[in-house]
Amino acid sequence: MLTYLPAQPSRPVPGAFSAEERELLVEQFRAALEDAARQPEAGGWSDREADDEAVDAAQPAVDLVTLLGEMAVLKNELRLQSRQFKNTLDELRAFGGDLRAHSERLQRELERAREHAASIESRTARQFLLALLDLRDRLQSGVDAARRPPSSLLARLFSRSTRLAASLADGQRLTLQRLDELLASNGVRPMRVVGEILDPERMRVVGLEAAAASATVPDGTVLREIRRGFFHEGELLRVAEVIVSKKANRT
Repeated sequence: MLTYLPAQPSRPVPGAFSAEERELLVEQFRAALEDAARQPEAGGWSDREADDEAVDAAQPAVDLVTLLGEMAVLKNELRLQSRQFKNTLDELRAFGGDLRAHSERLQRELERAREHAASIESRTARQFLLALLDLRDRLQSGVDAARRPPSSLLARLFSRSTRLAASLADGQRLTLQRLDELLASNGVRPMRVVGEILDPERMRVVGLEAAAASATVPDGTVLREIRRGFFHEGELLRVAEVIVSKKANRT
């Protein structure tokens, strides 16, 4: 069986706010929040600016003497770096000049080496061509000798030998023709001197032949060619040895 106790009248809690007091506190808190929200717009300090002021206030102040000393040290270091840079630039310029001079010297030496090699090549080619011309002279002498008709007595006695000599002469003529073609392919050309007036630069006199007083051939005219002269690439390779005319003296 449950027993119900009679209800006791409620008593106010000590320190509790009344409804009017609580409503007043809420209004004051709302007004404070609105003032805080309006403070940055009114030119107030933000939290970051306040922190920066606090940091600046914490750092020690720099006096003018210390600042001027640091600026002098920085100026000296800058002057030293500038001097080192100038010295390095001068060294680079000097190195560039030496390199340019060395390159020019090498270029001159290379040109001299090329000229020397060309001179050696020219002398070697000249000597080789002169040797070929000497060989041609020998072949030409053999061909000219083979053209002379033998006497009838020798022809009867040595008919077989004559046929052999004719065969050898034909071989010499073919060899001479091939040698002339080889010389021509290398720029070697014979000079024509018979009938011309003596030219000391291209001809050398090896004999004189007297001409009649009534002859129309002037003195110094080339009558015969003993040794043919040649040009190589338009330059004189070998002088011609000639016999020139000379009129007989009147008595």
